[in-house]
Amino acid sequence: MAYRYTFTGVVHPERAVVNVSTITWRLDPPAVPIVGKLTVTIAVSQVTAVFEAENEVSDLNTLKNYVADAVRVEVDTLGYLNGCGYEVEIVQLIPAEATTPLVFGVGIPALGSDSSELPSRFLEIMQVFQDPRGSYLQRCFADLREAIRSPKDTGFFCYRGIEALRQFFVLESGAKGHKNSWDELRQALGVERATIDYVKDFADPVRHGAAKPIADHERAEVFRKTWAVVARFIEFAKRGYKTVGDA
Repeated sequence: MAYRYTFTGVVHPERAVVNVSTITWRLDPPAVPIVGKLTVTIAVSQVTAVFEAENEVSDLNTLKNYVADAVRVEVDTLGYLNGCGYEVEIVQLIPAEATTPLVFGVGIPALGSDSSELPSRFLEIMQVFQDPRGSYLQRCFADLREAIRSPKDTGFFCYRGIEALRQFFVLESGAKGHKNSWDELRQALGVERATIDYVKDFADPVRHGAAKPIADHERAEVFRKTWAVVARFIEFAKRGYKTVGDA
């Protein structure tokens, strides 16, 4: 193999002390030009994953996502056998022909914002939670956390997060039927159907137990569209759950 990419990471919680013998995978995800051999070893909860390919990989973030998914399959299997819940974090990559590691951040670059606004925005949302109706947003945030943590399930969890907001219009506004609740959400928040449908396209196969390949740039767009919808709902809540208007 001409190109070698070495990923390191950790299984949480580290106090669980996870050990998995070396396992070799064949990575060849559909619709994504990444083909090669992945060798994974987990020792004392420390992950080493080496990907070897004949061709150079240009999209390292997508590769990282697929490596994380492969490692997660192993720890999910162990978790099933042990009755334990584990999480995988891929921390860094030493690319082919390089000596300087690429350290991955903990956030989604496409969602970067002005950190100076963070304290005020945080307090605004905490204020929303003072109203019992804030529970819909709380449920949404729980799904968005999982969307960030699980690359291959990003569409599923983002769409479910939006669906948690839709429940407001079912249970609080009394919208009758599935279609009417979606219509009310889009009208109240001022979002286009195409925005939600884009996320739905990456959610539906996974919701029904199938797979939906997702490249890193597609994942970024799913996040951007989802965050836009959630931001409109937060504004809707801040206004006393009154219509935001057109985007």
